[in-house]
Amino acid sequence: MAVPKRNRLEAKVDPSAKNIKDAVEQIRLLERQVAESKTHLNNIVTLIQFCEDDSSKVIHAAMHALFRVFSPMLSKGELQKPKKAAAEDKKATVTLWLRDNYVKYLNRMCAILDLPEAGLQVPALKILLDIVKLESAHLSTLSGSHHFANDIYLNVVDALLNCNNMSAPLLEEFTQKYFGFYDDLRFYFLKNAAQIIDAALGSKPRKDNKAPQSKKQKTTGQAPPAKLALILENAFAIMETLKSMPTEVKELDEFWTGNPDPNNEKKEYTGESFGFSEDEDDTVEDLTKDTSASHVKKHPLLTLFNHRRVFSDCWTALLQLPFTTVIYKKTLLIVHKRIIPHLPQPTVLMDFLTDSYNAGGAISLLALKGLFVLITEHNLDYPDFFQKLYMLFDRNLMHVKYRARFFSQVDIFLSSPLLPAQLVAAFIKRMSRLGLSSPPASIVIIIPLIYNLLKRHPTCMQLIHGKADSEKNDSYDALQDDPMKSNALQSSLWELQTLQNHVAPNVATLAKIFNEQFTKPSYNLEDFLDHTYATMFQNEITKKRKGEAAIAVDAPKGLFVAAVEMTAEEVGEQDAVVPGWESWSF
Repeated sequence: MAVPKRNRLEAKVDPSAKNIKDAVEQIRLLERQVAESKTHLNNIVTLIQFCEDDSSKVIHAAMHALFRVFSPMLSKGELQKPKKAAAEDKKATVTLWLRDNYVKYLNRMCAILDLPEAGLQVPALKILLDIVKLESAHLSTLSGSHHFANDIYLNVVDALLNCNNMSAPLLEEFTQKYFGFYDDLRFYFLKNAAQIIDAALGSKPRKDNKAPQSKKQKTTGQAPPAKLALILENAFAIMETLKSMPTEVKELDEFWTGNPDPNNEKKEYTGESFGFSEDEDDTVEDLTKDTSASHVKKHPLLTLFNHRRVFSDCWTALLQLPFTTVIYKKTLLIVHKRIIPHLPQPTVLMDFLTDSYNAGGAISLLALKGLFVLITEHNLDYPDFFQKLYMLFDRNLMHVKYRARFFSQVDIFLSSPLLPAQLVAAFIKRMSRLGLSSPPASIVIIIPLIYNLLKRHPTCMQLIHGKADSEKNDSYDALQDDPMKSNALQSSLWELQTLQNHVAPNVATLAKIFNEQFTKPSYNLEDFLDHTYATMFQNEITKKRKGEAAIAVDAPKGLFVAAVEMTAEEVGEQDAVVPGWESWSF
């Protein structure tokens, strides 16, 4: 077959297509001609030109038409790269020409993801992922084992991470219907994203990544700050939607490109590349497998460790980007629930969390939970944890946005009965002292927490009966940063007695609990965490008072009736109470 020659009427957009309707009709005609005869293959060039039109409707029609043109070619292997021996053959020449236009089409589809119109972004994403499925199916048939067309998917991930117009519909489409649902798409996204971020940072390829990098991803030095910020924003927007990861092998059961081992057949996976793909599946080694027990390699997608490994690589790469304050806080909010449980080695976050804990302010508060999880569950040695926690208690703490989250965590941190009484007493005194200058919404959190700590640590009950009754004769050193040296256990809780005279009725009533015997159960701290001035005011005005009775009030007869009916003596009495009343003007 000869190489298709460019026909002027087919290779260029028809000038007669003056409006969108004519252009769409022309696209349909060009598509039908290609389907009917291969003599019209040059129409593909024209259709690709239509994909760059100014009208979104024209682009939409053209990209779907091209998908319908290339889909049967992919399934039949007509776009398969010919062998070198057949490169001079006429049929091979046509195939190479088709492949070149196919690559142009794929590049254009990735570019459409960056357009500001969601109505084009979403269908472009669907088409690209459908192409990944078609290519994977064809290459799996050729290889005799499961194959994932990661060379195309890598470009899709790159387009998403570098998207300047990440619309909500595009993000929702990818994360909810693909990334968060299909195990293979999630696996290769994590793997590819780590590779893209490393390349943008100018980092060397990871040692465990055996696959060669594409030309776009080879290390060429660190990218400009604007590009790094864009990758960070898009990557985090996608990653924060990942609320669950598989925790058992049996949960690995949803695959966009088909189950790698649907019949549980013992096939040895070789990881060889076929067709277009140069970046394949043997890029993550399962370090937990017992190679002596079997000579059969399990496909990486069917091994839980490999999913955890690429998840770790992606987050490790992401945390190396220059974080904004907003993303920094959002990451710390999810690190203990969505990140640490799925890492093969959670201690890789040790430096990140300790640096965050040492940063001070709201960042330190948010880093608490993640760091505490590493200490209690993963044997992280951090001896200064409680001292730094103690130093976080200052006046600013009572006004920050994350105050409720902080106190709920402190209740957990100080729950162990093995903590020294001197340490717990120091925290109790610190909170009591802060209560004297805190807003009511903060005090109603402090008091129940102190009550719970006293019940949990009976040795600290001596604080209630201490002799100190003011700051002057108090042995507690509020300026000491080390809680073990603050002399708190030798002090008293005179601050709580002061709070019993607080102007806010809720605070005063709550503080009087310490005058009673400690027979009540511990407070549920969650009941006090959401209080604000507004909620406290609302509770106060809606509270039913004891002894309330209806008061009969006569309807007023007029504004000046009462003044007119006053006697002379009454007027004198009124004048004595409010001098100069007669001079008031109405």
